[in-house]
Amino acid sequence: MKKLLMILTSHADLADEKEQTGAWLSTFTDAYYVFIRAGFEVTVASPKGGRPPLDPLSEQDEHTTDEVRTYRDDFMAQMEMGNTWSLEEIGSMVYDAVYIADGHGALWDLADNRQVGKLLYECLLNDTPVAMVGHGVAAVLSLSKLRPAVLNGVRITGFTPTEEALLKRHPYLPFSLTDRLKASGAQFGHAIIPFTPHVETDGIFITGQNPASTAMAAQALVARMAVEQLCCD
Repeated sequence: MKKLLMILTSHADLADEKEQTGAWLSTFTDAYYVFIRAGFEVTVASPKGGRPPLDPLSEQDEHTTDEVRTYRDDFMAQMEMGNTWSLEEIGSMVYDAVYIADGHGALWDLADNRQVGKLLYECLLNDTPVAMVGHGVAAVLSLSKLRPAVLNGVRITGFTPTEEALLKRHPYLPFSLTDRLKASGAQFGHAIIPFTPHVETDGIFITGQNPASTAMAAQALVARMAVEQLCCD
Protein backbone atom coordinates (compact mmCIF):
# COMPACT_ATOMS: atom_id res chain seq x y z
CA MET A 1 0.00 0.00 0.00
CA LYS A 2 1.39 3.40 -1.01
CA LYS A 3 1.89 5.84 1.85
CA LEU A 4 0.91 9.47 1.31
CA LEU A 5 1.47 12.44 3.61
CA MET A 6 -1.12 15.24 3.56
CA ILE A 7 -0.11 18.58 5.11
CA LEU A 8 -2.52 21.30 6.29
CA THR A 9 -1.72 24.75 7.68
CA SER A 10 -1.99 25.41 11.42
CA HIS A 11 -2.25 29.19 11.08
CA ALA A 12 -5.63 30.75 11.85
CA ASP A 13 -5.42 34.56 11.55
CA LEU A 14 -5.08 37.00 8.69
CA ALA A 15 -2.73 39.95 9.18
CA ASP A 16 -5.42 42.21 10.66
CA GLU A 17 -5.97 39.56 13.38
CA LYS A 18 -9.72 40.08 13.01
CA GLU A 19 -10.49 37.82 10.07
CA GLN A 20 -10.01 34.08 10.42
CA THR A 21 -8.32 31.79 7.93
CA GLY A 22 -6.84 28.29 8.04
CA ALA A 23 -7.04 25.26 5.75
CA TRP A 24 -9.54 25.34 2.87
CA LEU A 25 -11.82 22.41 3.61
CA SER A 26 -12.53 21.16 0.07
CA THR A 27 -8.82 20.97 -0.72
CA PHE A 28 -8.56 18.42 2.07
CA THR A 29 -11.72 16.45 1.32
CA ASP A 30 -11.56 16.43 -2.49
CA ALA A 31 -7.98 15.15 -2.43
CA TYR A 32 -8.44 12.84 0.56
CA TYR A 33 -11.14 10.80 -1.14
CA VAL A 34 -9.18 10.58 -4.40
CA PHE A 35 -6.29 9.09 -2.43
CA ILE A 36 -8.42 6.78 -0.29
CA ARG A 37 -10.24 5.43 -3.36
CA ALA A 38 -6.87 4.82 -4.99
CA GLY A 39 -5.92 2.64 -2.04
CA PHE A 40 -3.35 4.94 -0.44
CA GLU A 41 -2.56 4.90 3.26
CA VAL A 42 -3.00 8.57 4.20
CA THR A 43 -1.29 10.34 7.10
CA VAL A 44 -2.50 13.87 7.86
CA ALA A 45 -0.09 16.35 9.44
CA SER A 46 0.21 20.06 10.21
CA PRO A 47 2.98 22.23 11.68
CA LYS A 48 1.47 22.21 15.18
CA GLY A 49 -0.46 18.93 15.05
CA GLY A 50 -3.92 18.42 16.52
CA ARG A 51 -6.97 19.98 14.88
CA PRO A 52 -5.97 22.56 12.27
CA PRO A 53 -8.12 25.66 11.84
CA LEU A 54 -10.54 25.70 8.92
CA ASP A 55 -11.20 28.84 6.91
CA PRO A 56 -14.81 29.75 7.80
CA LEU A 57 -15.43 30.83 4.20
CA SER A 58 -14.58 27.33 2.98
CA GLU A 59 -17.41 25.88 5.10
CA GLN A 60 -20.10 28.02 3.49
CA ASP A 61 -22.62 26.41 1.16
CA GLU A 62 -21.27 27.98 -2.04
CA HIS A 63 -17.91 26.29 -1.45
CA THR A 64 -19.33 22.90 -0.43
CA THR A 65 -18.42 20.04 -2.76
CA ASP A 66 -19.81 16.49 -2.86
CA GLU A 67 -16.69 15.34 -1.02
CA VAL A 68 -17.24 17.92 1.74
CA ARG A 69 -20.75 16.50 2.20
CA THR A 70 -19.29 12.99 2.34
CA TYR A 71 -16.74 14.14 4.92
CA ARG A 72 -19.45 15.55 7.19
CA ASP A 73 -20.87 12.02 7.56
CA ASP A 74 -17.48 10.28 7.71
CA PHE A 75 -16.34 9.79 11.30
CA MET A 76 -12.94 8.33 10.34
CA ALA A 77 -12.10 11.23 8.02
CA GLN A 78 -13.12 13.68 10.74
CA MET A 79 -10.81 11.88 13.16
CA GLU A 80 -7.96 12.18 10.65
CA MET A 81 -8.61 15.90 10.28
CA GLY A 82 -9.13 16.52 13.98
CA ASN A 83 -6.01 14.71 15.18
CA THR A 84 -3.23 15.56 12.76
CA TRP A 85 0.37 14.60 13.45
CA SER A 86 2.76 17.48 13.95
CA LEU A 87 5.53 17.87 11.39
CA GLU A 88 8.01 17.24 14.18
CA GLU A 89 6.30 13.95 15.05
CA ILE A 90 6.45 12.59 11.51
CA GLY A 91 10.17 13.28 11.56
CA SER A 92 12.02 10.93 9.25
CA MET A 93 9.06 8.74 8.28
CA VAL A 94 9.21 7.78 4.61
CA TYR A 95 6.30 8.47 2.24
CA ASP A 96 5.69 7.61 -1.40
CA ALA A 97 4.01 10.96 -2.11
CA VAL A 98 3.17 14.28 -0.46
CA TYR A 99 0.11 16.50 -0.84
CA ILE A 100 -0.22 20.03 0.59
CA ALA A 101 -3.68 21.59 0.86
CA ASP A 102 -4.78 25.18 0.22
CA GLY A 103 -5.38 27.79 2.90
CA HIS A 104 -4.16 31.36 3.37
CA GLY A 105 -2.53 30.24 6.61
CA ALA A 106 0.14 28.47 4.57
CA LEU A 107 1.63 31.88 3.72
CA TRP A 108 2.60 32.14 7.39
CA ASP A 109 3.57 28.64 8.53
CA LEU A 110 4.50 26.66 5.41
CA ALA A 111 6.33 29.32 3.38
CA ASP A 112 9.19 29.61 5.89
CA ASN A 113 9.32 26.28 7.65
CA ARG A 114 12.58 24.40 7.96
CA GLN A 115 10.86 21.04 8.47
CA VAL A 116 8.83 21.54 5.28
CA GLY A 117 11.96 22.63 3.42
CA LYS A 118 13.86 19.52 4.52
CA LEU A 119 10.91 17.29 3.64
CA LEU A 120 10.66 18.70 0.12
CA TYR A 121 14.41 18.48 -0.33
CA GLU A 122 14.25 14.79 0.56
CA CYS A 123 11.44 14.44 -1.98
CA LEU A 124 13.72 15.98 -4.61
CA LEU A 125 16.55 13.61 -3.75
CA ASN A 126 14.27 10.56 -3.85
CA ASP A 127 12.12 11.65 -6.82
CA THR A 128 9.05 11.58 -4.57
CA PRO A 129 6.08 13.37 -6.21
CA VAL A 130 4.60 16.38 -4.41
CA ALA A 131 1.17 17.86 -5.20
CA MET A 132 0.25 21.28 -3.82
CA VAL A 133 -2.87 23.39 -4.24
CA GLY A 134 -3.52 27.14 -3.94
CA HIS A 135 -1.64 28.76 -1.08
CA GLY A 136 -0.18 25.37 -0.19
CA VAL A 137 2.22 25.98 -3.07
CA ALA A 138 3.94 28.44 -0.73
CA ALA A 139 5.66 25.39 0.76
CA VAL A 140 8.18 25.43 -2.12
CA LEU A 141 9.47 28.74 -0.74
CA SER A 142 10.74 26.81 2.28
CA LEU A 143 12.62 24.57 -0.12
CA SER A 144 14.04 27.50 -2.09
CA LYS A 145 15.35 28.98 1.16
CA LEU A 146 17.49 25.85 1.57
CA ARG A 147 18.31 25.53 -2.15
CA PRO A 148 18.03 29.03 -3.65
CA ALA A 149 18.19 28.01 -7.33
CA VAL A 150 15.87 25.02 -7.08
CA LEU A 151 12.83 26.75 -8.65
CA ASN A 152 14.68 28.33 -11.57
CA GLY A 153 12.60 27.69 -14.68
CA VAL A 154 10.16 25.35 -12.91
CA ARG A 155 6.60 25.61 -14.22
CA ILE A 156 4.30 26.25 -11.29
CA THR A 157 0.91 27.70 -10.44
CA GLY A 158 -0.92 28.89 -7.34
CA PHE A 159 -3.55 31.33 -6.14
CA THR A 160 -3.33 34.46 -8.31
CA PRO A 161 -3.45 38.18 -7.39
CA THR A 162 -6.77 38.46 -9.26
CA GLU A 163 -8.27 35.69 -7.15
CA GLU A 164 -6.93 37.30 -3.98
CA ALA A 165 -8.52 40.63 -4.98
CA LEU A 166 -11.85 38.99 -5.73
CA LEU A 167 -11.81 37.41 -2.26
CA LYS A 168 -10.87 40.85 -0.84
CA ARG A 169 -8.16 39.36 1.33
CA HIS A 170 -5.08 40.75 -0.40
CA PRO A 171 -4.61 43.67 2.06
CA TYR A 172 -4.32 41.19 4.93
CA LEU A 173 -1.64 38.86 3.53
CA PRO A 174 2.07 38.87 4.42
CA PHE A 175 3.14 38.76 0.76
CA SER A 176 1.99 38.03 -2.79
CA LEU A 177 2.43 34.32 -3.48
CA THR A 178 2.73 34.93 -7.23
CA ASP A 179 5.42 37.60 -6.76
CA ARG A 180 7.45 35.43 -4.39
CA LEU A 181 7.30 32.44 -6.72
CA LYS A 182 8.43 34.53 -9.67
CA ALA A 183 11.19 36.13 -7.61
CA SER A 184 12.39 32.60 -6.77
CA GLY A 185 12.79 31.86 -10.48
CA ALA A 186 9.61 29.89 -11.14
CA GLN A 187 7.67 30.19 -14.40
CA PHE A 188 4.19 31.02 -13.14
CA GLY A 189 1.17 29.85 -15.18
CA HIS A 190 -2.53 30.25 -14.49
CA ALA A 191 -6.01 29.86 -15.98
CA ILE A 192 -7.40 32.82 -17.92
CA ILE A 193 -10.64 32.75 -15.92
CA PRO A 194 -10.25 33.11 -12.12
CA PHE A 195 -11.31 30.22 -9.87
CA THR A 196 -11.30 27.69 -12.73
CA PRO A 197 -9.15 24.53 -12.63
CA HIS A 198 -5.54 24.76 -13.73
CA VAL A 199 -2.65 22.38 -13.00
CA GLU A 200 1.05 22.59 -13.83
CA THR A 201 3.37 19.56 -13.70
CA ASP A 202 7.15 19.88 -13.73
CA GLY A 203 9.60 17.39 -12.27
CA ILE A 204 8.33 16.10 -8.94
CA PHE A 205 5.93 19.03 -8.55
CA ILE A 206 2.23 18.97 -9.38
CA THR A 207 0.63 22.32 -8.54
CA GLY A 208 -3.04 23.33 -8.66
CA GLN A 209 -4.03 26.97 -8.91
CA ASN A 210 -7.03 27.03 -6.56
CA PRO A 211 -9.57 24.82 -4.75
CA ALA A 212 -11.31 24.02 -8.05
CA SER A 213 -8.02 22.40 -9.13
CA THR A 214 -7.85 20.00 -6.19
CA ALA A 215 -9.30 16.84 -7.76
CA MET A 216 -7.29 17.39 -10.95
CA ALA A 217 -4.04 17.76 -9.01
CA ALA A 218 -4.80 14.73 -6.81
CA GLN A 219 -5.69 12.61 -9.82
CA ALA A 220 -2.47 13.67 -11.55
CA LEU A 221 -0.55 12.51 -8.49
CA VAL A 222 -2.35 9.17 -8.47
CA ALA A 223 -1.69 8.73 -12.20
CA ARG A 224 2.01 9.42 -11.70
CA MET A 225 2.17 6.89 -8.89
CA ALA A 226 0.48 4.31 -11.12
CA VAL A 227 3.02 4.88 -13.90
CA GLU A 228 5.90 4.54 -11.45
CA GLN A 229 4.40 1.31 -10.14
CA LEU A 230 4.19 -0.10 -13.67
CA CYS A 231 7.82 0.82 -14.28
CA CYS A 232 8.87 -0.97 -11.11
CA ASP A 233 6.85 -4.17 -11.77
